[in-house]
Amino acid sequence: MQTTLTSSNGRSGQLPYSNTSLRLRAFRFVSERFAQRERPSAAAELVLFAVIVLTSTWSIIAMAHAMRVNL
Repeated sequence: MQTTLTSSNGRSGQLPYSNTSLRLRAFRFVSERFAQRERPSAAAELVLFAVIVLTSTWSIIAMAHAMRVNL
């Protein structure tokens, strides 16, 4: 990967990548961040997934219980 550092703006006073959409620049930033990781931590991702699943399951069960109690 080759990076270019510029200390001045282009002819029109804007950065050279200003024509690129914000969505594309965000996608490139995220993909480069994850591409530079040497070893992604599978344990951390598994724990985060478990937290998401437990939170969503708990909220569904709590809502079902509240609906049953109030009937």
